[in-house]
Amino acid sequence: MHRLGMGLSALCLIHCIALPWLLASLPVVVLATLPEAVRHNEWLHAALILPVVLVSGPVLLRAKPGKARVLLVLVALALLFVGLFVEVEALEQIITITGAMLLLLGHWAAMRNHRHSG
Repeated sequence: MHRLGMGLSALCLIHCIALPWLLASLPVVVLATLPEAVRHNEWLHAALILPVVLVSGPVLLRAKPGKARVLLVLVALALLFVGLFVEVEALEQIITITGAMLLLLGHWAAMRNHRHSG
C-alpha cells in the first residue's frame, strides 16, 4: 500500500509539474484549439485527491503512527485540499507540490521503518 500511495503521490507531483510546462510550451494556436477541460485542469486535481486520501491517509497513519507522522500526513493532505481553492496558479502549484512531496516523504519513511523493524 505504501508503494501505491507513493505512486499516487508521484502521479500528483508529475501532474503538477509537467502539465503546466507542457501547456506553456505549446504554441498559442494549438493551445487555443484544446478543449477547456484540458486547458483548465482543476477537475483532475480534485479527482486525484480522492485516491490519494483513501490510500495515503490510512496507510501512513496505520504504520506506527507517531505524532510527527500524523502531523506530516495532516499537513500534506491539507495542502492538497487548499491547493484546490487558491486562485493564483503559481501559488497553487507550490502548495500542491509541497503536499505531494510531504506524502512521498511520509511513505518513504514508513517503508524504511517497516524494513528496519521487520
